Amino acid sequence: MRNIVLAMMILAAPAGANPADGVYDAFDCTVPVSDQRVTLLGDRIVYYESSCRLTDPQIVEGWDNATLYWANCRGEGQDWRTRTMLMTRMGGDLIVVGNGWSERYAPCPNRKPELD
Repeated sequence: MRNIVLAMMILAAPAGANPADGVYDAFDCTVPVSDQRVTLLGDRIVYYESSCRLTDPQIVEGWDNATLYWANCRGEGQDWRTRTMLMTRMGGDLIVVGNGWSERYAPCPNRKPELD
């Protein structure tokens, strides 16, 4: 049943859209500005003071809704490239995993994803 629901969600998404596109926050979606807010839209993930273009997506075999990317990032006058894994949990939470760290962000359904 779970696989059927996931397939329906993916098929219902616009072509080229990431099924997890949206705005997420680690603590509070209701505050106007948060340094714990993340926007995911297409091939971009935007943090408070940095953003990354996600390239070379690779499905993580055996893990539901997990994709490994190369992230080409820019922020605070720096450029860097790193591996980043994104996955969604039941309930819509976004999990972001980097080298030696991970964060969980809850969806902010009342916020529309917009990029600068």
